[in-house]
Amino acid sequence: MSFQSLIHLSRDSPEHALCVVGKEICLDLSGCAPQTCKSFTISGSPGVLVNIHNTGPVITSEEAAVNRWSLSDPMDVLVKMTSPSTVIDEEKVLVSYYQPDEEVPMATAELYLTGVAVSLDVDIYRSGQVEMASDKQAKKNWVWGPKGWGAILLVNCSPTDMGHLIDRKTSKMFFSEEIKSLSQMTLNVQGPSCVLKNHQLILYTSEEESEKTRVYRPQDDGSSTFELVLGPGQHTYTFVPLESHLKETFYVEALEFPSADFFGLISYTVSLVEESQDPLIPETLVHKDTVVFRVAPCIFTPSTQMPLEVYLCRELQVQGFVSTVMELSEKSNSQVASVYEDPSRLGRWLQDEMAFCYTQAPHKTVSLVLDTPRVLKLEDFPMKYSLSPGVGYVIRCTKDHRVASMDSIGNLMVSPPVKVEGKDYPLGRVLIGSSFYPSKEGRAMSKALRDFLYAQQVQAPVELFSDWLMTGHVDEFMCFVPTHDKSEGEKGFQLLLASPSACYKLFQEKQREGYGDMPLFEEVREDQLLSNGREANTINQLLADENMRKQNAYVEKCVNLNRDILKRELGLVEKDIIDVPQLFCLEQLTNVPSSQRTEKLYARPYFPNLLQVIVMGKNLGIPKPFGPQIKGTCCLEEKICQLLEPLGFKCTFINDFDCYLTEVGDFCACANIRRVPFPFKWWRMVP
Repeated sequence: MSFQSLIHLSRDSPEHALCVVGKEICLDLSGCAPQTCKSFTISGSPGVLVNIHNTGPVITSEEAAVNRWSLSDPMDVLVKMTSPSTVIDEEKVLVSYYQPDEEVPMATAELYLTGVAVSLDVDIYRSGQVEMASDKQAKKNWVWGPKGWGAILLVNCSPTDMGHLIDRKTSKMFFSEEIKSLSQMTLNVQGPSCVLKNHQLILYTSEEESEKTRVYRPQDDGSSTFELVLGPGQHTYTFVPLESHLKETFYVEALEFPSADFFGLISYTVSLVEESQDPLIPETLVHKDTVVFRVAPCIFTPSTQMPLEVYLCRELQVQGFVSTVMELSEKSNSQVASVYEDPSRLGRWLQDEMAFCYTQAPHKTVSLVLDTPRVLKLEDFPMKYSLSPGVGYVIRCTKDHRVASMDSIGNLMVSPPVKVEGKDYPLGRVLIGSSFYPSKEGRAMSKALRDFLYAQQVQAPVELFSDWLMTGHVDEFMCFVPTHDKSEGEKGFQLLLASPSACYKLFQEKQREGYGDMPLFEEVREDQLLSNGREANTINQLLADENMRKQNAYVEKCVNLNRDILKRELGLVEKDIIDVPQLFCLEQLTNVPSSQRTEKLYARPYFPNLLQVIVMGKNLGIPKPFGPQIKGTCCLEEKICQLLEPLGFKCTFINDFDCYLTEVGDFCACANIRRVPFPFKWWRMVP
């Protein structure tokens, strides 16, 4: 008795066959039919379904049992079992042959079936629970959208596993909370023991895919130690000979996010193989069942999402900044965490080189830090020791290790959810700084990092021109703030854009009002100004500086180029944009090794950058600009409040000039914020 896909019936003796539950077997009825017989009936026992094809509508078991069918008509007669057998020959199919005008069959043929179930199941319907698929073929595909299907894998982001993701250990100990991050895959094999013991089970994936995932099984002793069955260097696993039914749950994790050379799909297959009793005859594949996972993407959150936790670099020179941000955190009910100093890193690395994001499956959401260190070699990563429990940590190496490099994750921003020409972006769009054209001194995000962002698929990137800035980062000239107004025609956010022309307009108004002699930086010490290359110029002096005007006209052109891109790619109109008064000046790169300096001039904020806003819901932490004091009030602060307070924002100006220009970057780079994930589930969208 063996598995067959086509069975030739016999009148002389019953046929016996093994049948995989749910798999159809075609019956040859005409081969044994008496020549004088012209019709037949067919019936099956309760555990057998009979389908007759090619006769118009498909005929089911009940109809087949009572109707006579012509042997001369072309048709396929298919049978399948609905459940596994407990004993041999548990189910039966009976075919009766009839002569014309006779009520009693002239001959019969019998088929005895023994059912075996082999099923590999996952959370195919994304409910958070492993379910058996109603359509076995659907398990082989992964489909996007609200009506889609397919299981999801989470990447192992545990800081404790850093550097050990590709080791060849054969076991691992999991804590109960850790195991919840792994996706379950259940193997179920049922059938008579005397049949199963003559077959072999093999679980496998491709060699390439085994390098990107790990599959564990619990130890028989019930301990928290799990056996590694598939993973790097091990793409097949053969089970011990089966003595009885088998139901086993495996736990699967991914080792890396989708990238340019990894589309993110992983398939696993279990094969049932019939062992040959003759050493000269190879084994025979009986049945295989395949499931497909997609590795969950890395999703970045915009500043419009509410804060959960603020990470601060508590260096001595930024204490004023730290204390103010802590006050803002209390107002927004978010926690504050200290970050260990990292002397091996240059510049304000906390935001420039890191981004908080999250990854998500139906059964678990994991916050994580994506770190792109610009230092060529790091012995350790102090940031991982600062993270709250449950927050993951992933490193992605970069190629450009210059301090002012744009090849880091800090060189991106995320828009809030938008709709553009009928296309929804429910998770927003990633905004990447770029150079737009090749030049000797041009900087850009590396192709590897850029391709990584594109490979996540769910936040279709938009490239902006930012190589004109000293830091090269897009957050130097733009910022999103939440308005929560989603009435018709409203986006629920505002885009703040740097505007030198708005600043000149404000200063001209104050000049006409008779305040032209009022200086900037009146509250800043001379030594602070000197160390930052600034002078306490008056409004009249700034307005008369033609070279400064030319530099800011250049900046305005660069901002407006991005303005047009943002309007087109995010579906914005002018009323969605607020022009923030901000002046820049062109300088050579500062605070970088001499080998990294160039002749090219880059834009640097002339006074603390009002676009470097720490957004914590309706509470905004804004760099104190130290603008001209008009009747005891900074006119720049007054203008910002006039722009933002009518929208419900509370503006707090952070007085810490020392941390403003002492490094490449601004004081926002001394903090990074972990935010609430989007309520929208990424698998429900169609990229």
